[in-house]
Amino acid sequence: MTLFKYLAPERIDVIERGEIRFTQPGALNDPFEMRPRFDSLIAEAEVLSGLAAAPIDLGLIVEQAHFMLPEDVRERLPLDVALKAAGAAFATEHTRAAAGAGIRMLLQSMRDGAAPARRQIYQALNKNVGLLSLSEAQDHELMWAHYAASHTGFVLGFNEQHPFFNRRRSEHDEFFFLRKVLYADSPSAPFVASLDGDTPMVTKGTRWAYEREWRMILPLAQATSVLNSDSDTLYLFAFPRDAIESIVLGANATSAFETRIRGLLRARPDLGHVHVRRAVLDLNARTISVLPIPAEGE
Repeated sequence: MTLFKYLAPERIDVIERGEIRFTQPGALNDPFEMRPRFDSLIAEAEVLSGLAAAPIDLGLIVEQAHFMLPEDVRERLPLDVALKAAGAAFATEHTRAAAGAGIRMLLQSMRDGAAPARRQIYQALNKNVGLLSLSEAQDHELMWAHYAASHTGFVLGFNEQHPFFNRRRSEHDEFFFLRKVLYADSPSAPFVASLDGDTPMVTKGTRWAYEREWRMILPLAQATSVLNSDSDTLYLFAFPRDAIESIVLGANATSAFETRIRGLLRARPDLGHVHVRRAVLDLNARTISVLPIPAEGE
């Protein structure tokens, strides 16, 4: 399968340099992108169900609280010691009754802490990961307008089976491989641990479903080049040019731009296999067709 990247004309440097941007979440068009949603830091339902038990099972609370402690504190206070201490402290009816109010205060604090935790997770993602977004479609008018400078740019067609897109290091690796984006307007998760693996990183709202996106995620620390400007930081990653299968010129791309593209293809042996097409507007059907264009001299 071929997957497509829409680019503005000035991004011809992607072909020239053999580097492509992996974009930080904060620079994406969707302002809700990669912002995990959860209502609490702990599983409230499980905690509350334990309140009716006699004796109260504090295991879940203590384990979750212990996990949130700094590492050096956890080393000095092993989990088994913390569990024994909690059991001794809540061994009487009086202390169990007092625990109810305390636990409810804890639950409220966990709810209050959800919003700051969501911000911290988003900030960490924005600082550490970049996304390459590709599409199954090469002929969508909105994407040509939004991502290819009003049809003046171009689309790169990539071979989805190329090894560059299939470098997952283990079954649980969230990086180095393409995966299809999920489109869902799902409710928030009840607590942070109920977030499903890497789902927040590959889920978008249904309003974006027309993009038919596939996504690859890489650690920004491994960028080949980093370009800074007043408004943005670009993290560029080298890719093999033989991963490119095709180039589609926009319906409003100039002849000078086509000449420049063809010059690049002639100059590089690793691009000799790439075929060039052009997006053509069908004004009657109000659609875009992608058609082959003759090589120079034909």
